[in-house]
Amino acid sequence: MPASTHLRVRHALHPDPDQTAALDTLWHLGHHLWTILALHARLEAIGQPQPMQRVAALAASPPPTSRAPVRLPRRSAAERRRELEVLARERGWRAHLGSATLGGLVSDFGRTLKRLGPVAPPNAIPLTPPPDFALALGGLARPVGELHAEIVGVPGLVRTPLFLLPGPATAAVRMWRRTFSGHLSTLREALETRLLAGDPEADVGYLAHVARYGRIESGLGARPSDPPATPPALTLTLAEAAQLHRSDAGDYEIAWAFRVASLTPPLYQDLVALDPGVRSLWAWVSGRHSHGRSPMPVGLQRPWAPAMPGPSTGLLTQPQDLTYARLRRHQLLHRTRLGPVLEAGLTRFLQFAALAVEQTDFGGMHRRGEDYPAAADFLGTRLYEQFLFDCFRLDPVHRMAVWVPPAWTSADCSVCGSRGAVRYRGRQGRCQVCGLCLDRDHNGARNVYQRGAAQLVARGLTWTPAPLPIPPRWRRP
Repeated sequence: MPASTHLRVRHALHPDPDQTAALDTLWHLGHHLWTILALHARLEAIGQPQPMQRVAALAASPPPTSRAPVRLPRRSAAERRRELEVLARERGWRAHLGSATLGGLVSDFGRTLKRLGPVAPPNAIPLTPPPDFALALGGLARPVGELHAEIVGVPGLVRTPLFLLPGPATAAVRMWRRTFSGHLSTLREALETRLLAGDPEADVGYLAHVARYGRIESGLGARPSDPPATPPALTLTLAEAAQLHRSDAGDYEIAWAFRVASLTPPLYQDLVALDPGVRSLWAWVSGRHSHGRSPMPVGLQRPWAPAMPGPSTGLLTQPQDLTYARLRRHQLLHRTRLGPVLEAGLTRFLQFAALAVEQTDFGGMHRRGEDYPAAADFLGTRLYEQFLFDCFRLDPVHRMAVWVPPAWTSADCSVCGSRGAVRYRGRQGRCQVCGLCLDRDHNGARNVYQRGAAQLVARGLTWTPAPLPIPPRWRRP
């Protein structure tokens, strides 16, 4: 496995208004710098190169450029980065953007330019980043507790559900916290010793340390009372390569990067298929290892949408941070109920050599007003599915994985294959063609298995997935 391989775990931030304003500033500045890079390359392509400082003044109203194909500039990333660093220092943008962010912008822009080919119209160089654009934060973001992250340039600690991280990622973060906290404590204790001994130079160092790290040192000392189990098959280390993402709705997410230190080869040369759900977290089937469910451990009807308390009343009105309250409630339920079930599923599924997961259409569900996307965020199933899929992707020698489109996975009969033939009464379904009686989730998982097996074989799977056994209950009595 390549030493530089990274696995990313991405989840939501819950900033307060001041923090949202700071993140907006950071995000829009990143887009502005992309525009400057693009305009700089366009002018260079048409034979009118300009210094980047001059291009920055033109970015608000970019001049027209040619649509005729020309040879695009092949300036090195180091050259672009040096010019951008100078511009950022002159304009005061370094107060918001670190070197990792500037370097990430240059790298992303260079890849976009390379995809255009050696010859292309200058107007083809996009003035805005691609939809999957992310700002590289590098080491400027730190997971300082189960409920908070520090992002340099953003006031205070930003609320985020770090307790959702899968077990191997949680173990890596905990190890990083111990190391980082120990380093800070050692540095502070040395400064305190010098300060109490009367060293006048220690004053500045001690004040700078407390001003910089004082508000996160207590957070670094926090330890979960019941840490989640770590699957022995996978060992990760936290890398200083965090990324900031922003959705179309303006919500922010952070992606932590982990290096894969070890990943044990699978135990079974077999395919496992997962059908996500709400009644059970997953229904799964395997040709040689039967089928089963990861049970829903939370019995609330709508665990992801609790009724919120009203405002305080009386002479002394106390402020209420309901976002923090929701996260603490989610943390309690995840640590005691959800986490153990998710970790058990992760441990089980990593034992297989092939994986097929239904790729749930969350966008379509949002448009239809369904609440399953909110459920998947609350339960952590979507994060665990992506994490599991990435683990398979990073071990191509031993593993393969595919996403299976969700269309008709529940409505088609998984035995006779008839399209849309299964009719349901509650969770139990009956095929109108062959008379099969089967649970909705089990039928869906079987269809995911069969379609995933076809995709894997087409992609060059070296072994043939076992056919699923025919369910014992064929017809209603």
